[in-house]
Amino acid sequence: MLPTTFVAIVLASWSSFHLLHNFICTNAHTSPAVSNFLQNNNIFVTPFQVRWFTQRWNRWIVKLGRSWNLKIWFDLGVLFGGVSMVAATALLIHTLLTSIKDLPFFREPSQLASPQVLTVIVPGINLPLKDIWYLLSAVLISGILHELGHALAAASEGVKMNGFGMFMFVIYPGAFVDLNSEDLNKANTKKQLRIYCAGVWHNFAICIIACALILLLPFILTPVYAQKGQGVVVTFQDKMSPLQGESGLHLGDKILSLDHCSISTAKDWLQCLNLTIHTPQAGSCISVSQMNALELTDGKLQPSSTAGNRVDCCGSNPPATHLCYQFQTDSDEFVVHLQRFSCLPGRTVIAGRPCVTNDGCNDKQMSEGNQRNVCVVPYLENPARFLRIVASRNFPPFAKHHVLYLGDPVDLLRFISVSEYEPRFSPMPLQLPAVMLKFLQYMFSMSGALALLNIVPCYALDGQWAFKTFLDHFYVTPPNLSHRKELIYKIVLGIGTLLVASNILFGFAHILTR
Repeated sequence: MLPTTFVAIVLASWSSFHLLHNFICTNAHTSPAVSNFLQNNNIFVTPFQVRWFTQRWNRWIVKLGRSWNLKIWFDLGVLFGGVSMVAATALLIHTLLTSIKDLPFFREPSQLASPQVLTVIVPGINLPLKDIWYLLSAVLISGILHELGHALAAASEGVKMNGFGMFMFVIYPGAFVDLNSEDLNKANTKKQLRIYCAGVWHNFAICIIACALILLLPFILTPVYAQKGQGVVVTFQDKMSPLQGESGLHLGDKILSLDHCSISTAKDWLQCLNLTIHTPQAGSCISVSQMNALELTDGKLQPSSTAGNRVDCCGSNPPATHLCYQFQTDSDEFVVHLQRFSCLPGRTVIAGRPCVTNDGCNDKQMSEGNQRNVCVVPYLENPARFLRIVASRNFPPFAKHHVLYLGDPVDLLRFISVSEYEPRFSPMPLQLPAVMLKFLQYMFSMSGALALLNIVPCYALDGQWAFKTFLDHFYVTPPNLSHRKELIYKIVLGIGTLLVASNILFGFAHILTR
């Protein structure tokens, strides 16, 4: 699904929802019942947002917060809040400078963009749309536990909680807690800091738990899944995947190699993909006599044509089995930029020995008698590659088979998903380990991002109140000099807000221009 299609679906869904909501709420027959239901359940509908609020959880949260002595736990949260406030600000400065440096105006076209710890997420561009449910569920759970941290800290410190709520804005879910502002303002700075820093502290705790579960996942899954280290199993294939079909990849197939790069684990799969992306297209060795026999001559196709500087040696209506290959004969190697072309069957040619130049095809092992061999390379435009995937099937005929792929190697990540876990029992779903791993990875990423961003001294974030309270606690001034503290507070908050806004702006620019 294209990003524009996704945006259109979201806008159409919200428009339909608001039209239906307005019709029901203004209809004489349905309006009283619907209005009473929304009012009794504290559900509020505004443009592109639905919000729910409840006080039913108050007693349970207060009981939980006061049943244990949590002061030491939340004191650790204050320590984490202070350290992470400085670290997150420094990280945002570094990310901003990196995003500016990586814009096309400041780097060479061949230079790769620098990896970033924090990045703007745009579904359909740098987030596969099939992963959006992982993102939304991770955001919702991280947000609920974040707000639960504030609520437990408030209960522990004797600050009254008015209620708890959740909302959905456009597609992003979230949560909030409403604390009694009068009780909160009366509390001393230590109590306030425990409450303000509790949210990000809980997000950090979620990161630690998610990381531990990721490391322990192989042991957790051992009773029902096996890691044999002999390839990766196909657990998902997109409906638009060109690898489908009887001779293609099926769910449950085990991928053993990608273009002569052996694969044992999921990490190997990514490394092999990365290798094909950043290395030139490999060729195949073939004898001159065999090439002449296989070549599709002009009599079998329409005349070859040249478009610009590109040669179309297979003509305008080539068979689907053939590709245009480029090669050099021995007499051509001293002539600059002189290439020869031949239209050859891809499946037959790719079975030959891999090569880069003719030298790799004419050693003692390859040459028989006076037979000459050449290295033929598919003539493709970047980033396209012609790759051979070697896979085995765990059901009849239980044999290895070769699947050919022509396209951008990056698209393979969108077309198929793989896992190094194999079910020990047939009823176990293939996708379960991959789903668990990806969900834990999203929980780690989203909770980490929430912990770092929320503590930055910026308007409307926890960092706004945490910084003010840190300032009140450590920078005690006489009443006649309170304006200095207020000036420091406004300057730091202004810089922090500008820093967050600039990171978002240049983050979008970085995504849209790469």
